[in-house]
Formats: sequence, structure tokens, C-alpha cells
Amino acid sequence: MNNYFGINLEFDSNKIHQLIAKAIIDNQKGYVCVVDGNVLTNAQKNQDYRTIINNSLVNACDGSSIAWLAGRIYKKDFRALTGPEIFTKYIESPYKQILLGSTDNVVEKIKAKLKSKGIEDDHIQHIPVPFLSVDSFNYSEIAEEINKLNPDIIWVSLGAPKQEIFMTKILPFIDKGVMFGIGAAFNFYIGEINSPKTHIGTLKFIWISRLLKEPKKQLKRIIPYIKLLPKLWWNEKIKYKNILD
Repeated sequence: MNNYFGINLEFDSNKIHQLIAKAIIDNQKGYVCVVDGNVLTNAQKNQDYRTIINNSLVNACDGSSIAWLAGRIYKKDFRALTGPEIFTKYIESPYKQILLGSTDNVVEKIKAKLKSKGIEDDHIQHIPVPFLSVDSFNYSEIAEEINKLNPDIIWVSLGAPKQEIFMTKILPFIDKGVMFGIGAAFNFYIGEINSPKTHIGTLKFIWISRLLKEPKKQLKRIIPYIKLLPKLWWNEKIKYKNILD
């Protein structure tokens, strides 16, 4: 991974999948972050959170605007690999998996969609977690449930920045498993949030769907990110110029 905007990011989707596959084969434990505008904004404001993101196994870029901005600066064709794309690829694979968080209703809809595609759901388990602050979870107790199921993949759907902090806190207690901080990917998969079909080049405008679904919540995330863009652009341009010099 190379560092862009202070975050370690991998734009090569093949490399991302290779690293994930190797971690699973080797029975490693760790976590994968999908970096969108909200994650990037929080990482600029909070050094501890940035360290959590940069200590991952690998980070995928979940924002086409981030990929576009980095691509313009470094003169490369960077493309985003979104959380919904990652979730679809692996949930439909035979890896032993845990859905951590979300509701029974959402999980049943995920299983129903799998069955509609002719895919059995016996490789998937659900562990609900209480609605608590990130410092209030009993991590050893949750990890005990996880370890009994011996998963290859653990999907953590608590929303950013909570899910990334959760993953780093529970990591010492789990025996194995690649965790994904996956945000709203569950809802995209079952069609409760739809990916827009319109795009301009590599810009996908997925944030529009989320804004329509949760306007108040998403505006609180989108506005700080937009305000931050000029600073991100300027600082990264200076860094790139220094590299060339």
C-alpha cells in the first residue's frame, strides 16, 4: 500500500483480494478498512483513528471522489473498490463467515438473496451486538462467541468510525479471522439502498443514494468532507512535488 492523504490505500483490486485470500489461508487475524469520505475526514481530525486505519491488513478506497482526486494528482488511473462490491464477492463465496451487528431481519434478507441465487447460507452465522458506545462492549465475551464459530471472515457493520475502533479493540481477543468494517454494505446487498446507475467516468455518486436514504446523517458526513477537499488537494500536491524534486 502507498500513502495518500495520510492514509495507506491500495487501489489495485487484485492485490487487495490476494492479500485477503493469503490472510485467510494462513489463518491470520486482522482487519480491512474501506475508506470513504467520512473515514478520510475522521482520520484527518483524529491521529489515533488514523493509526487504526493504517494498522489494517489492507485498505480499499470506498470513495470514487478520493480515487479521482488521487489519480489527478499522481497522474494515474485509480479506481475505487467499494464496500458493497467487496461484500458481494465474499458473502457469495464458501468461506465461513459471521455477520456481526445489524438486525435479524436484515440477515434473513441477505440469506434469502443468497438462496435466490442458488447459494446455500450454511456458511453464514449472525452475532447481534447491543447498541452501546464503542468503549462499553464486552470484547472478550463477543470474541468468545466468534472463536467458537471459527470464522474465516467477520463482517462488522456498526458504521464509521465506530466499526474501525471496534475491530482494533476486539482484535487481541479473537483467534483468527479477517474482519471487514463494511458500513452500509448489508443494506446495499439486499436493495434497501440502491447504487446509482449514473456515473461520470470513474465517479459513481454512491453517496447520493445514502443521502436520499438518511439525509440528516449523511449531510453531517458529506459537508465536512467537502470542506476538507481543498486542503487535501493542496497538501497532497505539495507532497507529490517534493517526491518529484
